[in-house]
Amino acid sequence: MSVLGVLTVLFGCGGPAQPEKAGALYTVDDGEGWFRVAKVLVVETEGVHIRLYKNRFKTRPGSVEFSSLSLGTVHDADGFGMGHLPLSRRAFRAWQPVFLAESPVAESELDGYRAWKDAKGGFWGDK
Repeated sequence: MSVLGVLTVLFGCGGPAQPEKAGALYTVDDGEGWFRVAKVLVVETEGVHIRLYKNRFKTRPGSVEFSSLSLGTVHDADGFGMGHLPLSRRAFRAWQPVFLAESPVAESELDGYRAWKDAKGGFWGDK
């Protein structure tokens, strides 16, 4: 086995997906030919709560300018994102997330999560 192979086994590089972490930003494959950026807001046993930005990229970006990320609105001709989207872990991982960076979760980003929790909501893709 090569040195790279040993390091991969020891440190998990290229192995199974690492556990999701609140504040982590990932590039995800939206299944429609685009890559987007998702931010994990909250991690629970059943799934993850994300913020999905409207920005789309033809190739998976290795970095993004955070100030350029936007949720947009339903009135935008080029689409919009979602401030809160509860996904099962399986559904989130089906988007092939690749870690991009970390950014603290702001209290204002949790408004949708709190409303979901009050409504005893479920997770998309849990069945």
